[in-house]
Amino acid sequence: MYKYLKHILIYSLILIYSCADKVHEGKGLALTTNSQQTYKTKNFNTIIHRFNKYAELAREAIKKHKSGKDIRKDFDEIQTYVENYDKLISWIEKNPDKKKELDKDWTEAYNWLEKRRSKNASEKTLIKYISDGIDCGINLSCQDTKKQYGTKENQIDLFFVQNLRDIFLAHSDPEEIFITFKTLDISGLKDKF
Repeated sequence: MYKYLKHILIYSLILIYSCADKVHEGKGLALTTNSQQTYKTKNFNTIIHRFNKYAELAREAIKKHKSGKDIRKDFDEIQTYVENYDKLISWIEKNPDKKKELDKDWTEAYNWLEKRRSKNASEKTLIKYISDGIDCGINLSCQDTKKQYGTKENQIDLFFVQNLRDIFLAHSDPEEIFITFKTLDISGLKDKF
């Protein structure tokens, strides 16, 4: 019996010392720093993720048009949008401080989207809510019976589509696009919901 108590005591001491070991202190700090960096651009990441989805859909439409599967009358507009969007994204990647600037400027848009989500679909995350709103806007058979994306129209989808058309078709210089992109038109989220 005495032998087992010795082993339990030794294992307990090893456990206590390993939990208080100083080796693990740096790992916790690194995780905090990464989460702070992610938090600093959460507005940008959330909103740009949805614009990326539209760019992806536009690229698919271009491929279908070029292969002859789906002839589009607005092919030139779609191609212009994708080219200008890609220019802006590569320009932002070369200027990381611009990402933080957009994040700050998009706070109001992010807050309105979050407000609409918490009121109309509190069980969803913001990214899921926006994604579902866009999918419902694209899919003509989608019935928004709960009116969670807008009372008359799908305001989530219109917010992104309207800003894409107004900004990326009107400007081709990344700096001009950036200046316009900083002031997203959120009137549909505020007034017409």
